[in-house]
Amino acid sequence: MGCGGIGISASDASTTTIVSVAFTIIIRIICGPVADGLGVRLTYTCMLIVLCIPGFLAVFVQDFGQLLVVRALIGLIGGSFVLTQLWTTLMFHSNIVGLANATTAGWGNLGGGAALVVIALCFSALKSSGYDNNTAWRSSLAWPPIVVFLMGIAIYFLSDDCPYGNYTELKKRKAEQVSDDPDDGGGDPTAEPASIAGRSLKIAASNWRVWILFVVYMFCFGLELVVNGQISLYLSQAFAMSQQEGALVGGCFGLTNLFARSLGGGMSDWAYSKWSVRGRIWSLFIQVILEGMLMLIFTHGTYDTYGPIGALMVLIAWGITVQATEGGTYGLVPFVEPSAVGGVAGIVGAGGNTGALVGNTMVKYMKVRPAFAGLGWLTICAGFLVTLIHMPGHGSMFCAPEPPKEEEQMKPAAGKPAGGEPAQYLPYAQPMMTSQQMFTVNQAAPQQGSAQAQQAMMMVNGQPMMPMQPQAMPHPGAAPMYGYGMPVGAPMVMQQPGM
Repeated sequence: MGCGGIGISASDASTTTIVSVAFTIIIRIICGPVADGLGVRLTYTCMLIVLCIPGFLAVFVQDFGQLLVVRALIGLIGGSFVLTQLWTTLMFHSNIVGLANATTAGWGNLGGGAALVVIALCFSALKSSGYDNNTAWRSSLAWPPIVVFLMGIAIYFLSDDCPYGNYTELKKRKAEQVSDDPDDGGGDPTAEPASIAGRSLKIAASNWRVWILFVVYMFCFGLELVVNGQISLYLSQAFAMSQQEGALVGGCFGLTNLFARSLGGGMSDWAYSKWSVRGRIWSLFIQVILEGMLMLIFTHGTYDTYGPIGALMVLIAWGITVQATEGGTYGLVPFVEPSAVGGVAGIVGAGGNTGALVGNTMVKYMKVRPAFAGLGWLTICAGFLVTLIHMPGHGSMFCAPEPPKEEEQMKPAAGKPAGGEPAQYLPYAQPMMTSQQMFTVNQAAPQQGSAQAQQAMMMVNGQPMMPMQPQAMPHPGAAPMYGYGMPVGAPMVMQQPGM
């Protein structure tokens, strides 16, 4: 098989894909915690500007070794998914965070498909203009790195870390406040981003609920990647379709990115509005089970039983549920470990690429149909793992939350309220603010009173949102991830009974 004049084999091409996916897994685990410490804006900018370089180098690749290195480095840009999910979590209200996360992810996948179409069109146009295969292929690869570089510049100059500004500026402002009043309970505002990132990853990795979502994402996004790569071969074997017909059906499957992830995130948000976090868990369980069942139905079909039209209908139905599951997973991610959302998002995101490695290995040794059926059963098993998720203070699918003890409901916050005003209290189990939104509330409150702090707080049905932030102590004894204390003049507490 040729590849732009390199002349690599199919086995070599498969090896470069495996290495690229492995590097994506690594960067997804790392970049979420790094963004917790450095801020999404700077992390995203650095990632895009640095990683556009291997994109440019791909144009000049001459042999398998060079291609392997370039593809490994390009695989690192897969961490941008985690940064996007963290960013939307920071920017959007907790009652629509599922829809926001799902829509950005779904349209991101759609953008990947659109880029492939544009590259193919560029290649055809260059060939029609008289260029040979080698030159046309290399020239077609030159424009994506330019777009990536320009996006990195745009993010730096046109965006903010959170609704209240940029992380570094807010941190500087907090440091000035603490220097004026070192006893305000503010903690250490000079905490190094590296230590914050390490703490975020440690907190996320030690939470067993994170690993259940890791497994769930293995068998939704990971399975989607496997099907994307194998669907043409499967349809040609099971339904006697030509390669062109299989590619067309696969394209219809890919178009579900337009709405299906958003559907899953919206379903999670709706369930949250009715039954709080327990609703998000139930929503995810239903989505995963439906996904697994539809995969089994799809793999049991043949040309005689389903026909091409029936196969297409079942495949699209499965595509909708698998992407809805992806949206539902990240609808729950911000609530699993509020003090380390970046770490959680990174680990769960890495699960998708891990699932792709597992699935493609199964296809290699079991052939396509048995591998697809096996992955369907594993998906159902992952769905039943969701029933084990128990959120302290919120309960689980089958267990209601324990009511907080009276003394825990009105436990005063640590820290010194300014102006002699009494400490503010928040009822348990209110909707939550994201980690950096709560961080910025700390900066918004002047020392002379709590009025501006209260104005800065997000509101839900006229009541302050519960902070997704370690200052509010998601569980007794948890170390503040950012090293900042309660908002000056508006100390708040989150009661978490029995954790």
